[in-house]
Amino acid sequence: MHFEELAQQLVQTASTLLNGRIVNIMDTRGIIVASTEAPRIGTRHEGACQVLRTRRPVAIHREELALYPGAKEGYNLPVWNDGQLMAVVGIFGNPDEVRDSAHILAAYTEQFFRQHALDQRARVTGELRASYLRMVLSDLPPNASEQLSVLAEALNLHLRFPVRVLALRIPSVPDPRGQQQFLDRAVEELLFRHLVGPFCDVWAIIDDRLILLKSEPDPPVAAPLAKMAQALEQALGRPVRLCAGSPCTSVRQIHRAGAEAAILCDMDRTGVLDIQDASCRFFYLMQRASTRDAGFIDDMVARLARQFGDKELEVLLTTARAYYNCNGSVAQAAALLHVHKNTLQYRMHRLWDTLCPGDASPFEREYLLRLCIMRGLHG
Repeated sequence: MHFEELAQQLVQTASTLLNGRIVNIMDTRGIIVASTEAPRIGTRHEGACQVLRTRRPVAIHREELALYPGAKEGYNLPVWNDGQLMAVVGIFGNPDEVRDSAHILAAYTEQFFRQHALDQRARVTGELRASYLRMVLSDLPPNASEQLSVLAEALNLHLRFPVRVLALRIPSVPDPRGQQQFLDRAVEELLFRHLVGPFCDVWAIIDDRLILLKSEPDPPVAAPLAKMAQALEQALGRPVRLCAGSPCTSVRQIHRAGAEAAILCDMDRTGVLDIQDASCRFFYLMQRASTRDAGFIDDMVARLARQFGDKELEVLLTTARAYYNCNGSVAQAAALLHVHKNTLQYRMHRLWDTLCPGDASPFEREYLLRLCIMRGLHG
């Protein structure tokens, strides 16, 4: 957004706060670039020119108007930015009556532009972070090192290897805008708690998830992922899904680790999903198979749907998911679903007999059914 557009926004807001008084902003040439009196925009303001020459406030009384062409009665002040005179702000009225308001207006104007500059810098930095992450998460071409070095230098980024690729989602927030808001809050919380370092880590919200390239903590921290997930759940007031790919000892390994974290992030689970955990590796491989062989598995689910109908199949697959999540314990799964043990066993046998008739082993039945659960229940 251009300076003139920002200035016009400012004068409209300031005039409202000052009971509708006329407010002008002049540039370093003394030209009115924003005003609550639109016809004056683009005209020269001699009072502003005097401020620019002397670098001091200029009060213009009614009897002095002839000395200040293009000006009206009022009080005019310089606006500073890092010691540089960047503009002049003026307010209409008897100078003795509006002096205090003019000083407040000048301070507000300086803060307004300073905040805009910070916001703009934050947006640029965010875009650089996203560019860096997209590059390292892709299959890097041979000549990518120079581009990455330029981006890292612009970000003052110094990764400490090994690094982890983390992916964060808030499963209970399906709305994309809501997801964005919660992920923004997650970043703020991680920075506030010093769980993310602005110069050794890099992050961005990409495709409705927060992607974080996390350097090795210095000094090492026990269970860093668990502490991160706990802090986020406390701050956000809801469960999170924090997924971690394999440790990377070089930039070129990040592509694979990022793919691992992304697959884990699509699973129907909460808490920490770390590819280094044995149980997590099992579900990771299942999720990969579910995605890679989606057509074949969808055919199995369709066959079950023809046999049982969509509603009954959902009940059966929900039962099977509870059974396997309870490590094959009929009693625990039945209690979890609030059904009799015989009912649970009856449902499981119906699925097994339809999907794996004959002498299929328990492993084969579980493997095929878990794939059907992932596709049929979108988990």
